[in-house]
Amino acid sequence: LSKGDMLFVQKGAMREGVNSTKDPHDMYVAHFHCTEPDEGLPLLSGAGCCQARPPNFDYMKQRFSLLTQHWLRKSTYSGMLCHSILLEMLAILNEERDSASAPGPAYGIAVKLQDYILRHYRHTITMKELAEHAGRTPNYVSAVFRKSTGQTVTEYIQQIRIAAACDLLVNSQMSIGEISSFLGFCEQSYFTKVFKKMTGVMPSAYVEEKLKVWR
Repeated sequence: LSKGDMLFVQKGAMREGVNSTKDPHDMYVAHFHCTEPDEGLPLLSGAGCCQARPPNFDYMKQRFSLLTQHWLRKSTYSGMLCHSILLEMLAILNEERDSASAPGPAYGIAVKLQDYILRHYRHTITMKELAEHAGRTPNYVSAVFRKSTGQTVTEYIQQIRIAAACDLLVNSQMSIGEISSFLGFCEQSYFTKVFKKMTGVMPSAYVEEKLKVWR
């Protein structure tokens, strides 16, 4: 495994892990039991293990962080929230595995665009810029991206930026205004609006909740 990889291992399977380098690294692990046979996911009804690398690494990292928060809170709806987040991640892994086995031209373009966005999300990205990168027209790029990912380009960029914001809010000394500017938002008020829309809370409340959970 390398950075960005996801690995699903069936219950009862023998496994072991060895770090081949001396460099420190982080791994995010979730152990779970399915109450339903397969939750509608072929991944859960198969045998052995599955490895894939979803293109939206920052988003998946943020989902793992949120999963941990809800699990530690033990609130009335923690079980339901953890179930839905974990199911989402498994569905993404299942989709990535299926797509990798028979990728089409449209999927390849979408992955290429996602990779470009992940490397430039802090800056303004135009449809013209993405079209030139893919060697297609803006309308074609927009349609293919939405069909392949289920999101518009704007929604995906905001998703990546907010996932990065969540990480910076709790793991850096940057202020909300500095994070807003760092991630390419034109105004802090707009950053706050988008953040609340995607997470359900204001940036300041997110930090307080995170600290309270870990305390």
